Amino acid sequence: MRSDVDIDALPYVDRELDNENVKAEVERMIEQEMRRMKKKERSELPTTINLFEDNESLKQEFDRVQQKKILNALDTERYELKGPSDEDDVEAWKAAVNNTKSQLESQAGSMFNLELLSKYGANAWRVHNYQLETYLEYIKNNTERVRNQILNINKERKMEQTQAAETLASLENKWSDLISQNLQVEIACAALEAEVNELKRIKK
Repeated sequence: MRSDVDIDALPYVDRELDNENVKAEVERMIEQEMRRMKKKERSELPTTINLFEDNESLKQEFDRVQQKKILNALDTERYELKGPSDEDDVEAWKAAVNNTKSQLESQAGSMFNLELLSKYGANAWRVHNYQLETYLEYIKNNTERVRNQILNINKERKMEQTQAAETLASLENKWSDLISQNLQVEIACAALEAEVNELKRIKK
């Protein structure tokens, strides 16, 4: 603990709040202080907040969510293999053929990805899980280290405050003894002064 810091509170030693009368008095003073505090009639917070004013895309998405509209994120029609409605339309047939080729290419890519996943996916997940377990172990160890530091600090505080309490009790006893001795000296002085005055009176 820093020696240049003066501590005037000993929470491990001062137990005044355990006294119900003291606790009630503290709560009464807090409530009295709160009554004297000025209350603001109006809040300084804005009544309305315009979000995403500088971003039109986010603003539109926010409005959609507010209006509870369904999000059409995927165009599923482009994945459907449909023939042209007009069988005599050559351009429509070309578009249908191109769409079919795109779907076949997409399926080929999906099959290739599945093969890669089947071959390397298990090991990749093992490595990923190992990394997560290592990170989890690091967090646990770090948490335990910090918890031990806090525990040691609290132990040191309690020990120092207990020692301080013993010192304070010793000093308080000495102070009481000195006050008692001073009172005895004052009483003795008063008695001697009265005796001297009485002797002076008799001598006269």
